[in-house]
Amino acid sequence: MFVMDELADSAAVQGHDVIKLTIGISELPVPKQVRRVFADRVDDLAATRLVYPQGLPELRSAISHYYHEHYGAPSDPSQIVINVGTSSIFRNLFQLTCKPGQKILLPRPYYCLYLLSAILAGGEIAYYEIDPDTMQVDLESFRKAYTPDDTAVVVLNSPGNPLGNVLSREAVEEINEIVAGRSFIVHDEIYNNVVFEGQYRCPLAYLDRHHDVHIVTNSFSKGFRMYTKRIGYAILPEPLIMPMRIVQQHTLLTCDPVAQMGMIEALRDSDSPRELTALYAARARYTVERLTNTGCRPIEPEGGFYAVLDCTDWIRRRGMDGSKELARDILAMVNVSTVPGTDFGMPDALRLSFCQSRYDEGIDRLRDYFTS
Repeated sequence: MFVMDELADSAAVQGHDVIKLTIGISELPVPKQVRRVFADRVDDLAATRLVYPQGLPELRSAISHYYHEHYGAPSDPSQIVINVGTSSIFRNLFQLTCKPGQKILLPRPYYCLYLLSAILAGGEIAYYEIDPDTMQVDLESFRKAYTPDDTAVVVLNSPGNPLGNVLSREAVEEINEIVAGRSFIVHDEIYNNVVFEGQYRCPLAYLDRHHDVHIVTNSFSKGFRMYTKRIGYAILPEPLIMPMRIVQQHTLLTCDPVAQMGMIEALRDSDSPRELTALYAARARYTVERLTNTGCRPIEPEGGFYAVLDCTDWIRRRGMDGSKELARDILAMVNVSTVPGTDFGMPDALRLSFCQSRYDEGIDRLRDYFTS
C-alpha cells in the first residue's frame, strides 16, 4: 500500500498526471468547527500540558455518551482507552490477550494490521472466510478454524476493509454462541459511520450473553476525516482495563490533548460523516457501473472507504505474477495507483480507495486499461 503510494508520488514528481487510489485518507477537509477547537486550544498552555495515559476524561465520557446515544450501546468512561489511532491498540491488545503460540483468528480478506500485530505478539494465525458473494462470514469456515482450547482472540471487522462488507446481526450472534465466552472478540468498527444503506448496529447493543469478552475498537481517522490526528480508542471489558492502562502509562504516556479536544467537538457533528458517506456511496456505484464487463469483477461494498476489483481471470489470461505486477503495470500505463490485494490475503485483486477528488476519472482510466 505505502510502496504504491510512494511510487505514485515519484511518478508525479517526474511530471506524470497520477491519480492515487491508495491510502484511505479522506480528501474532504477536517470539519470547520473542529479546526476552530484546534486553533483555540493550541495556544492554551494549560490545555497542551494535560497528561492522561488512558485519555482525557472529557473525551472518554463523550465517547461513552456517543455510543449510547447513536448505537444504544452502554459503556462506562472507565472502560474506554484512547491511543494514537487503533493500530497501536491492536498491537497492545494482541500482546495482552495472546500468549506466544496461541491462535489469533482473523477474517480473510483481512486488514494487514491484524496480521502484523499477530506476528509481533507471537500468535499462531488462522483465518475464517468472508464470502465475497454474500458479503457475510462463511460460518462453516469459522467453525472449522475456531478451536476453543487455544484461540485467544477472534477479530470481526464491519464494515470490512477491504471488502466493505457489513456483518449481519445473525452472523455476529452465531459467532458469539460458537465462541461462548472462551476467547476475546474484537469488533473493529472504524468504518461504522460510513454505512451506505441503513444504520450500523453495534454488537454491544444487542448481544445478551458473554459480555466480558467483547472489545470494540474505533477511530476518528475515517468518517470524521482526521487520519493524521491519530486519535483512536477501545471500549474494553473490565479484566483488560488496568492491563491496557499500565501498558499505555509506560509506552504511550499521552495522546496530544489538543487533538483529543477536537475529537469531543467532532462527536457532536453528524453532518460531516453523512456528507462523506453519501459521496463514497456514489463512488462505489460508479465503480461497479464502469468496471463491470471489463474482464475484472468489481465487488460492490456496503460501506467503508474502498472497493475491491477481482482480477483473477485477467491476471491468468495474461500470465501476470499476481496483483503486484498488475498494480505496477497500471501505474505505468494509465497513471493510476492502486493497492495490490496481496496486502489483504487476496493475491489477484486490487483495492481502490474512494478518497480522491478525481476518483471517477481514475475509474475511467482503469476501464480504458482493462478494455484497450
